[in-house]
Amino acid sequence: MKVSMRDVANHAGVSVATVSHVINKTRFVSPETTARVHESIKQLGYSPDAIGRIFKTGKKKLVGFIVPDIANPVWALIIEVVEDVLAEYGFKLIIINTKEDSSRELENIHLLSSGIVDGVIVASTLVDFREIQAVIPSDFPIVLIDRTLENANCDSVMLQDFSAIYDGVCRMIEQGNKKIGFITGLMRLSTSRERLSAYQKAMADYGLTVEPSYIQYGNSMAKSAVPLVRNLLDQGCSAIVVSNNVMTGDILQYLTNRGLKNGYDVMILGQGIEGQSDYNLHQMDLMIQPSIELGQLAGKQILERLEHPTHPIKNIVLTSTLSRRIL
Repeated sequence: MKVSMRDVANHAGVSVATVSHVINKTRFVSPETTARVHESIKQLGYSPDAIGRIFKTGKKKLVGFIVPDIANPVWALIIEVVEDVLAEYGFKLIIINTKEDSSRELENIHLLSSGIVDGVIVASTLVDFREIQAVIPSDFPIVLIDRTLENANCDSVMLQDFSAIYDGVCRMIEQGNKKIGFITGLMRLSTSRERLSAYQKAMADYGLTVEPSYIQYGNSMAKSAVPLVRNLLDQGCSAIVVSNNVMTGDILQYLTNRGLKNGYDVMILGQGIEGQSDYNLHQMDLMIQPSIELGQLAGKQILERLEHPTHPIKNIVLTSTLSRRIL
């Protein structure tokens, strides 16, 4: 016979309500009692009835996470952090990889919000939040992460990269570089626009001309930056700013293949990954985003929104830092 919650309660010597609170983490239960309940669950082989819980609480205990590039190590790190935060409260994570495809993003947000998950975290490849609003129920819990959208009216956890890029370009100039190229990702993304504007501001503040050909447009994905760095080197650029970590890695590989030494033949300002240890990356200035804190705050914010749907919208902004190489 199927083991019931009442069987677990009798075995552990507690009430059915206590077992429910332990399983769903809906109320504090002492560590000793919690351990006893978990031991009874293990011994009896009890499996909670997920469908029954949904009917009773209205909660699926599922959160969707829309990411633009699951192969990108930065997003892999953030996914892991979010998953750990949600797991503490008994929630599971469903991950959707959009590959920076706006149609794919909207299709999956519509699917997830149709009753599959309780809420979603979105690293959007769109421009206007109204595109998302058109495919989700009103008041559906949503948290934007990393990328801002026009007309956004929801919780968000964002990054400010301007200062790190600006300071990095200023350092390049102060070290004698006049021809500085910039490789950007998709320009519809708020992150790409912010980083480009920081580069342009630093160049302007030092009275340096930015030739249109010094700005090369990639797509933020693997292999897109190789022909772009070749174009900049052919123009005589002695320094290059790279706006994301995937393209940074590709460019370093390209330079190695051509026998060019970063920091000597050409200077690179790229994006690194928090906690990453790589000798090649130590030879260059890097913009480092607080990805771990970003994931933690996004996970906590979606849980807070699910628990308190009428609370005021919360917009959190974290700041990236410039990790300087030793000159």
